Amino acid sequence: MKRRPRRGGRMPQEVYETTMFKRARGLCEAGLPGCEKNATDFHHRQRRQRGNDTVVNSAALCRACHHHITHVSPQAGRELGLIVHSHHPNPAEVPMCVRGVWVLLNEDGTTTRTEVQA
Repeated sequence: MKRRPRRGGRMPQEVYETTMFKRARGLCEAGLPGCEKNATDFHHRQRRQRGNDTVVNSAALCRACHHHITHVSPQAGRELGLIVHSHHPNPAEVPMCVRGVWVLLNEDGTTTRTEVQA
């Protein structure tokens, strides 16, 4: 069963989910080996806590990539910016590798290319 994000974030659930999936254009943002291509899962980059249900704390992933970074190799998730340490104050400041391109995520659903890696 797919877990749904908690309510209580800075914006309504349907807003950040829609914005995040629109940013991904329906594709998995990780693109790891074995990727199923289509985004089906909402992934929190930083653990779900303290109302961090936001666009910059989210990634649209396929089931295979989501399983890989959460259960098989969280280290790979951290290296790609898909997992952000809970002590980091702002996930927006941590670049994420989206299908091979390093970007910073913006709350409006856009991305900004960056050369800085996580």
